[in-house]
Amino acid sequence: MKSVTLILTATVIFAACKKDDSPAVPDKVSKLMVPWKIKAITTPKAGQPAADSSIYKDCMSDDIIQFSNNGYDFQDGTVKCDSTAFRYSKGSWAYKIAADSIQLSSNAPVKYASWKVVTLNDTALVVRYTDSTNPATKIVKTISFKH
Repeated sequence: MKSVTLILTATVIFAACKKDDSPAVPDKVSKLMVPWKIKAITTPKAGQPAADSSIYKDCMSDDIIQFSNNGYDFQDGTVKCDSTAFRYSKGSWAYKIAADSIQLSSNAPVKYASWKVVTLNDTALVVRYTDSTNPATKIVKTISFKH
């Protein structure tokens, strides 16, 4: 009887001390893992940096970015847009918790972007980044997404 009690106690202690090999996913990262639709794209208004100017186009209303463990996919929806306001792409991504930013790296077109997260909750994602497609005219863009 003592042996059975000892074995059961050892089993319970061993199970309680079992190491969890799967790292915890930060809350912000898990909030990203849903489809996000573009709601708005703005830039500072020329001559009035405190005001915003919209560069959102109606054809963007069905554009989606999807983050997953395998990467990200930013897709032009069924209503096609040109890619002058934002380049649609696929690639890898990472969330830098310390900088509160999303790091995007794509292969086609080859590009790296760092999106500063302004807002992230269950229904809204707002990011700000410097678009450097033309190094002479770097433009700060704010993109608002909804879920």
